[in-house]
Amino acid sequence: MQNIIKILLLICITTIVLNAQELKKSKYDINQCIKIEYTKEDIKKYKKLIQEGELQGYSCAGIYYMRQGDFKEAINYFNKGKEKGSIEAYAQLGSLYSSFLHDYKKAVKNYKIAANAKHGKSAHNLGVYYYKNFKYDEAYKWFMKSYETGDLNSLLSIGLMYIDQKKYDEVINTFKKVGELGEPRGYYELGTFYQLNKDMQDKEKGIKYYKKCYEMGYGKCASAIGEYYEEDKNDYKKAEEWYLRGSNLNYSGSMQKLGLLYADILKDYNKSIYWYKKGFNELNCIDCALSLGIIYKNNIKDYNKSIYWYKKGIELGDARAIQNLGFLYETKLNNKDKAIYWYKKALSTEVKSMAKRRLKKLGVSYE
Repeated sequence: MQNIIKILLLICITTIVLNAQELKKSKYDINQCIKIEYTKEDIKKYKKLIQEGELQGYSCAGIYYMRQGDFKEAINYFNKGKEKGSIEAYAQLGSLYSSFLHDYKKAVKNYKIAANAKHGKSAHNLGVYYYKNFKYDEAYKWFMKSYETGDLNSLLSIGLMYIDQKKYDEVINTFKKVGELGEPRGYYELGTFYQLNKDMQDKEKGIKYYKKCYEMGYGKCASAIGEYYEEDKNDYKKAEEWYLRGSNLNYSGSMQKLGLLYADILKDYNKSIYWYKKGFNELNCIDCALSLGIIYKNNIKDYNKSIYWYKKGIELGDARAIQNLGFLYETKLNNKDKAIYWYKKALSTEVKSMAKRRLKKLGVSYE
């Protein structure tokens, strides 16, 4: 009897070891398969990867179908990848259940398998899930697993979690550690902490850390210093100087801030337009396109150019531009048909409530 038990235990141990060994990573970069838009040629390529024995092909095909909204086929490919031992397939299936199907139980199950096999992003996603559900100890555990794979985003998340818990010493130490590890966002978050946290507010300390991360080449910190001079000190010359430093580091937010400063405060619309266009043309700044539409409508009174820039924003997926374009046609150009056309376009976006109100005012059914 004892011999039988020993044999059964040996079989169980062997099975566990084999299962652990079955999980595999691929050197093929999965980011090659993550695109904004796909063509039929893409899915042919992913299926060819599978035929060639590339493990990531299953995840690539699954991502393709997931982004097309064909979740059944996506699950099919992810499951095939799991059968082959693909860690990425578990991770992507977790993402599908979490982001699209909102089945968090299945998401967590798949994320855990991938995370325990050292898939950093899955561990991070688990941390986010538990953080949002106020299970801080569990969130900390998974964020640390992700950090151990080299993901500094998870260390930043731990710092933000400490803010929620009012563990301010831990906040400071965590953000400092991120900065000391060479990630400027650690100093940015520490600067923001000192700027905005009412319990620990020390604006001079905040600026000190913003300057540290600016010196590391992080344009967002230059922009934050500019905001301090503009909003706290009303020193527009200093604000302009720091926004320019941020723009020199190709930070679109600084270009946007320059455009806003010139338009709203300094009333120099030519300079405002220059910076908004620069942000759009060089960095695809969506807010810059919207702002150009607004300036041409409200300040320059050039409605054709306003339409042009609103449409540029729409091409980049800005629902606010759809809303503003409809409003322009309704209130300035007295073109009811085009206003209705754009408001109906807005019904499938996050500004649908506004679109319904405008359509109702125009006496149009939107059902």
